[in-house]
Amino acid sequence: MKSFIIIALSLFVSVSVFGQEVEGIKFIKEDLAQAQTLAASSDKIIFVDAYTTWCGPCKMMDRTTFKDESVAKFYNENFVNLKMDMEKGEGPSLSKLYSVRGYPSLLFLNAGGELVHRSLGFQDGEKFLKLGKSAFDPNQQVITLQKRFEAGEKDQDFLLNYADALTLAGMDGYEEATQAYIDQEKDWNTPKNVKVLFDYSKASIQSSLFQYMIDNKDLFESQIGSEKVEAKISFAAKSDVRSMQVDANDKEVLTAHFAKYFGTDSAKEKATGYYLNNLMYAPGEINEQKYLSEVQLFMATNPTLNSQSLNAHAWRIYELSEDRLLLSQAESWINKSVELEKNSFNLDTQASIQYKLGKKAKALKSAKESIKLAAEEGSDPTATQELLVKINALR
Repeated sequence: MKSFIIIALSLFVSVSVFGQEVEGIKFIKEDLAQAQTLAASSDKIIFVDAYTTWCGPCKMMDRTTFKDESVAKFYNENFVNLKMDMEKGEGPSLSKLYSVRGYPSLLFLNAGGELVHRSLGFQDGEKFLKLGKSAFDPNQQVITLQKRFEAGEKDQDFLLNYADALTLAGMDGYEEATQAYIDQEKDWNTPKNVKVLFDYSKASIQSSLFQYMIDNKDLFESQIGSEKVEAKISFAAKSDVRSMQVDANDKEVLTAHFAKYFGTDSAKEKATGYYLNNLMYAPGEINEQKYLSEVQLFMATNPTLNSQSLNAHAWRIYELSEDRLLLSQAESWINKSVELEKNSFNLDTQASIQYKLGKKAKALKSAKESIKLAAEEGSDPTATQELLVKINALR
C-alpha cells in the first residue's frame, strides 16, 4: 500500500510540473517573468499561446495540435512554452504591447520579451511544426525578414517568403512586399503571379493590386476559384464600408458602394444583405420590426446565400418571433444551412427553432448532434446542453 502511495505521488508531481498533463506541450501558466528567467538560463525562445477562454480554435489547438507527439517533442526541446489568458492578469497589457488582433495569437519572444516571430489563427500539427521551425531559425523569423526588407533586399524568393510570413503573422506590410515582387514581373497573368496577387494583395479597393483582381475577375476565378474570389471581394466591400464611413442605413449609398466591387447587376442584392446584417441587431423595437418585415423578401429572392448567412438570419428569427409561419420559414433556412455546411452552431439553431415549433424528436436529434460536433470542434456546448433539458421537458 505504501509503495502504491509513493508511485501515485511521483506521478502527481510529474504531471504538475508545469500545471499541464505529461503528454503534449508542457506550459508555464500566466507567468511571463518565470518564462523569461527560464529562457535566459537555457538560451531558448519563449513560445506564447495567447488565448481567451471563449476562443473555440484555441480550445481545438489544446485538444489536438498541442497533444501531437512530434509537435510536443519539438516545442518542449526548443522553447520555453507559456500559456497566457489575454483577458486576465497581465494579459490585457501584453495584448496591447504585442498588438494582438485575434485568437489564438501564437507569439515567439526572446528572453528580453522582444517579439521575434508570430502567427495567427488555428494551426494543425503540420503547420504548427513548420511555424516552430521558422521561429527557431533566426534567418526565418519575421522580425529578421522585416529588417532585411527595410534594408532594401529585393530578391523575389525573399519577397514572397516575407509576404507569406507577414500574412501568417497577421501583420501589415505584406502588400508592399508583393508590390516589390510584382514590379519585377513583365506578365502579371501567369498562374504563379495570379496566385501571388490573390494571396498577398490587401482586401480593399484602395489597393491597386486588389483593383487589378477586380478588373480581371474572370481570370482570377478561372485559376483561383469563383468562391474564393467572391469571398475576398465580399470581405473587402464590407470592411471598406466601415473604413470609408459609408452610411450602412442608406440602401442607395450602399448599392453605389457595392457596385464598385461587384458591378451593377448584383450590387443591390449585396447592399441589401449588408443593410439587413447591420439592422439585425440594431437596438430598439422599431428596428426589430423593420428587420422582420424586410428579411422575408430578401431571403425569398436570394436563393444562393451561404450557410453562415442562412444560420444568422434563422437564429435572429428564433430570437425575435413567436409567429409559427415565420418560424417555419426560418426552419427552412436553417435546414438549407445544415445541408450546405453542418456544424455545431447551425445545428444548435436548428434544434432551437424545432423546439419552439414543438418538434421534439427532430429537436432532440439536432441538439445531440450539435453537442457531439461541439466536442470535435472545441466549441462550448453549454447553451445546447441547457436547450436539451428544455426539449426533453416537451410533451
